[in-house]
Amino acid sequence: MIKLKEEVDLTGYTLVLPSVAVGNVGQLAVDLFISSLNARRIGYIWSSEFIPIFGPDPYDENSSDLCTALDVFCSPEKKVLLLQIRSPLIKEPVIFFDELQNFIAEKNIAKVVILTSSYSHERRDHQIRTVPLRYLASQDIMLEHSEKFNRLNWTYLESKAVEDGSSEVLEIPGGGFAKALYDALLKIKIPCIVLLRFCSEGDNVPDAVELASYLDQWLQLFSKDVSGNLIITKPPSWKFLFGNNPPLEIF
Repeated sequence: MIKLKEEVDLTGYTLVLPSVAVGNVGQLAVDLFISSLNARRIGYIWSSEFIPIFGPDPYDENSSDLCTALDVFCSPEKKVLLLQIRSPLIKEPVIFFDELQNFIAEKNIAKVVILTSSYSHERRDHQIRTVPLRYLASQDIMLEHSEKFNRLNWTYLESKAVEDGSSEVLEIPGGGFAKALYDALLKIKIPCIVLLRFCSEGDNVPDAVELASYLDQWLQLFSKDVSGNLIITKPPSWKFLFGNNPPLEIF
């Protein structure tokens, strides 16, 4: 169930959402956009396919609002809708995909951006020698933006040969539901793109900044300072990204 607290004309908007994946890079990148764009929370999604959670507002320490497992944020200035996902799936996201697809169609959303990550140890030799960022885009996106992607020197996600060598497939190991959602959107001809970063588990903040900056090369969502540097605001909740400091008594 997708519930909006206010009616917003989302015609022509870009929907950006993460896939829960290795290092939580997509989720951290969405956090950066929500915080940097001062996007306001306009709704939430209830789905039995995700672990339900509630907690304090991660973007405003003085707010009395609560966050949920799936919150919807809006930046009218940039015409961007941001879906933040804070908990993992507990079963196949069949209903979630169906409701999301219907919502996108009903609200006339122009395109969907899926942010995710993939196991760095799954890279092949030629992938190790290049930048750790890749994209996968629908034909609609490629027809409109391929020239810009080429100017940006973006690298399309390479296919991988199956074990018997009879064919090749596109896979995102460790990428969560990103590829499945991409395929589902393709079937109903919704323009969509997956952006991913190869990474390992650990401090994935630099990976998230790099992935967010990667998307910004195309959509130019972040503001810039007088020197042309991106103004990226980290949410206050990131102070607790690795938990509290260890108690002094253990030393």
